[in-house]
Amino acid sequence: MLKQKTKKILKMSALGAGLLVFAASCTANFCSTTDKAHLLYELEGVSVVSTNTYNETLTKIISDAQDEQGYTIPPLEFWQEMDSKNLDEARRLYILEHEDDTDFNLANVTDELALGEFGYAKFLNTVAPSAALSSTELWGNWNLWVNEIRIDENFGPEIAPDNDFKTFYQKELSAKIQNMRSCIAINDGVYGPEGEKVPVEEKTWGYAWEQGLIEGLLVYPVAWMIEEFTTLFGANGYGQLLAILIVTILVRGLMIAATFRSTMSQQKMQALQPEIQKLQQKYPNSNTNQYEKQQLSQAQMALYKKHGVKPLSQILIMFIQFPIFIAVWGAMTGSASLASDAIWGLNLNASLGTKILSNFFSASWWTAVVLFILMGASQFVSMQLPQWIQKSRSKKVQKLMVNPAAKKQANQGKIMMWVMFAFIIFMSWSLPAAMGVYWLIGALISIIQTSITQHIMGKKEKLK
Repeated sequence: MLKQKTKKILKMSALGAGLLVFAASCTANFCSTTDKAHLLYELEGVSVVSTNTYNETLTKIISDAQDEQGYTIPPLEFWQEMDSKNLDEARRLYILEHEDDTDFNLANVTDELALGEFGYAKFLNTVAPSAALSSTELWGNWNLWVNEIRIDENFGPEIAPDNDFKTFYQKELSAKIQNMRSCIAINDGVYGPEGEKVPVEEKTWGYAWEQGLIEGLLVYPVAWMIEEFTTLFGANGYGQLLAILIVTILVRGLMIAATFRSTMSQQKMQALQPEIQKLQQKYPNSNTNQYEKQQLSQAQMALYKKHGVKPLSQILIMFIQFPIFIAVWGAMTGSASLASDAIWGLNLNASLGTKILSNFFSASWWTAVVLFILMGASQFVSMQLPQWIQKSRSKKVQKLMVNPAAKKQANQGKIMMWVMFAFIIFMSWSLPAAMGVYWLIGALISIIQTSITQHIMGKKEKLK
């Protein structure tokens, strides 16, 4: 049998993991169909390289399809024909786009130029759009070309992939881009880390509302501020860092204003702990004696009422904080600018845990490790500071005997604190570095806020 304390820790850990999964699915992916086509082309654009071998992504998919699933693999000729059709379509679209330019010269339209601008059409429906099929239908051209190859007398069905492989191929590629969410851009442009940059379409506030309520109300405004401040300060790594700093201060400032009364009530509750301990000493058997338990409860409520403390106000704080956290998370994972450039070698859209476990002792590794340590230390201090202040003030309380009820309550508080701390550390390990910066700045603000409010309340107590 597990100990009761261990059971509580496991339950809280399971709840935290559940909240993490829930939060991850709360905000929509802002990537448009065209954005996804660009991402797919970045992964598996030209299937057959100049040496007549499959590219890295396609090699892995073919290996998994053959070895693990037992599917029939289309021969090299199929992929070569797909590349040829994609090149023809890219050249057609490039000429349509630029033929009216004053300096346009058909002889200068190279394969590289055409594919660089319109190669992503391989994964859209640009060949034969109709009322029933949008020109931005994902996989439109790819499916069309497969059918053309199947009925072509020079190739035939023995060359074209069957439905099993076709479904597997599309599913595998779609899964690879599923977690690529950095598509919130306020201007059309090319975004992403060096060597992995892809075009991203401009996203409007109206587009955000189409994605959902929380996306339009919270996620897009936060992302918009990040994008605007990054543009203002320059997208060079430092610009993104300053953008996060300002956005964090603004978001935390609004949260402080919205929960000011609840926060003050919470701080007053912490400040009243010495008085609570005196009451607990007055009713030492409240853990087992029902009468003393009732009397202690009434005395505590009277004390709270006298000082204007509302114990349930913490629920209001959590009710406001959680959707804000989800919105900031969605904005920072979705921001196209944060996925671009790096500061001290670290891309702010990259997972801290991934960076810490790779490229040991490189610039990005050191930056990730230092950020993780600072974030963890600041979170620990911000969570412990009220307890430290309470402990300092409680030294003046004469303790005649140990109160089992008080001890039980204190132990529950410690368990909750450590579980929450572990949860934050776990999330910061899994989330982008930008969230680590957000939590670091937020923790510092929380430390300052606690210090100021506790100092003010301490002075008020002395004047009484």
